[in-house]
Amino acid sequence: MNSEQIKKYYDLILSVGINLYKGQILAISSGVMNQEFVYGLADEAYKRGAKFVDVSFNSNRLTRSRIQNTVDEDYLTYIPNYPVGKSFEMISNDTAYVRIDNLEEIDVMEGIDANRYETMIREEQRHSKIMSKAVSSARIPWCIVGVPGPAWAARTLGKDVSGKTTEEFSGKLAKVLRLDKADPTAEWTEFGNKLVERGARLTSMHLQRLVFKGPGTDLEIALNDNSLWKGGFTKAQNGRMFIPNLPTEEVFTAPDYRKTSGRVAVTKPVKVLEHQINGIWFEFREGKVVDFGSDNHTLILEKFLNTDEGSRRLGEVALVDTDSEVHKSGLIFNSILFDENAACHIALGRGITMCFTNSEELLTPEDMLANGCNDSHVHTDFMIGSPDVSVTGYYKDGKEVPVIVKGKFVL
Repeated sequence: MNSEQIKKYYDLILSVGINLYKGQILAISSGVMNQEFVYGLADEAYKRGAKFVDVSFNSNRLTRSRIQNTVDEDYLTYIPNYPVGKSFEMISNDTAYVRIDNLEEIDVMEGIDANRYETMIREEQRHSKIMSKAVSSARIPWCIVGVPGPAWAARTLGKDVSGKTTEEFSGKLAKVLRLDKADPTAEWTEFGNKLVERGARLTSMHLQRLVFKGPGTDLEIALNDNSLWKGGFTKAQNGRMFIPNLPTEEVFTAPDYRKTSGRVAVTKPVKVLEHQINGIWFEFREGKVVDFGSDNHTLILEKFLNTDEGSRRLGEVALVDTDSEVHKSGLIFNSILFDENAACHIALGRGITMCFTNSEELLTPEDMLANGCNDSHVHTDFMIGSPDVSVTGYYKDGKEVPVIVKGKFVL
């Protein structure tokens, strides 16, 4: 991205992504390779009146070192308590949160010991559940973004790491993010409102179930009676509107985790436990994955599915059509943030409590489960849409209505 587009990106993140207000605290989490972008974002946040900008950097290289070199495997279950305290402080202070995906260390974790990684990540997920719940219920404004760099560019374009490759990729990314427009913030404001309207339309239909059909897919997903479809702008607890993901092209809801049935083919590669897995398929019965397979790393996939009681059940179903700028790019971005916005998808794991009319009542895992909302330490998206997949909605009386036909919204 050129300097002008980067400035537009800062404005987009702060104005639309988190809707920062004067006196608000901003927390930024980022991979170590994106530090210059982080510094620039912090500069801009302070200029807009941020009270304090808290930055934390993470490194896949250090994570790999811990997994490979820790002498006693029991040590991998140790997680300090101060991140939990920080989560409570962020929530109580109405902190805005930006996460920059660590895509410049995209392949660093390949080939790690799966058993050791599972041991460590399970404990990390348990400790992060407070923040995960705050995010899924929109207690605080948050936004996840990606920043172009040579490693991510080379992985996505299939070329050597070079400045020219990064420049080419940055141009494609700018188009997906609408940074090539005169006013990307205005573009995303308009489009975010369009997604809100699409979600409201689906909510008003009170569909009982969705059926996905396509090559390798015949999947029925039951919806909850009090489901809300969300998309675009979300209202934080402070009343301000924000867009959690940039880019975003989806409308989504939390299905009834007890009733999914059928078989589904995953149409794009997915990174699971830091391993890129291709050719995934799932078979569901009474809401649970009872069989599965993949072209590679099937053991890794199995470890993910065995994370906890909820990791084999659905927490989200999302609709995306072929008008998506991510889809039109024709790229596999090797990032769920981007790739989930190229196609309809499902998520195994934790349900999204803000997708219920009684979301304020879903305070405990027991409350969530009783309401048909899945609970889990994990939440991972699997893309299941394509131009060959159609989605049909069904009312309680059995009447059907086409929602997506051959990848295209028809509502």
